[in-house]
Amino acid sequence: MFEDPPPRRPQSAAPRKEQPAHSLFFAIFPHHADAERIAAQGARLGAQHALKAKMTGVHRLHVTLHHLGRFAEVPRELVQAALEAAATVTPPSFDVVFDEAMRFEKSKAFVLCGHDGTSALAAFRQRLGEALAEAGFKPERGFTPHMTLAYTPSKIEPHAIEPIRWSADSFALVDSHVGKSVHEVLGRWPPARPIADPSAKS
Repeated sequence: MFEDPPPRRPQSAAPRKEQPAHSLFFAIFPHHADAERIAAQGARLGAQHALKAKMTGVHRLHVTLHHLGRFAEVPRELVQAALEAAATVTPPSFDVVFDEAMRFEKSKAFVLCGHDGTSALAAFRQRLGEALAEAGFKPERGFTPHMTLAYTPSKIEPHAIEPIRWSADSFALVDSHVGKSVHEVLGRWPPARPIADPSAKS
């Protein structure tokens, strides 16, 4: 994993460490209709476990593939290298099935995950990781395919849920603006199709 760049020293007399403002990662986002179904199931699970935590918003539901690091400023050269590496990978084209919910003890993330229904997802991440490694990145090997619904101090043991299936047919490089709930897409594969202008003449 990349190390954060050294923090800049502020102009004041008392130096203080600058907090990273950007978190860069590759991710797969479900289509809006799938995300709404996932969010609805997440809400039911939250109620079942009496969670008081804020649930992840529909537009922010995703599966993280590879995290590139946290930075005070966006490292343009690193982003360009990541974009070029990702462009060599055939975009995903498979369904994902989550059939289990659990909480990760270390991060306290309450997540959806699965077994056989996530094998294609894990294989795709492996291919992307190989492309990144060839470009000089050091992707992490360990991976538990999952989608985070919330963060909670409540202990939740792994348990089966009603399976939820969704389609993965694109992936993106994302700049998460830390603390602002903003996911800025820096690149997407395949590229998003432009919305047709209904006023344009055929």
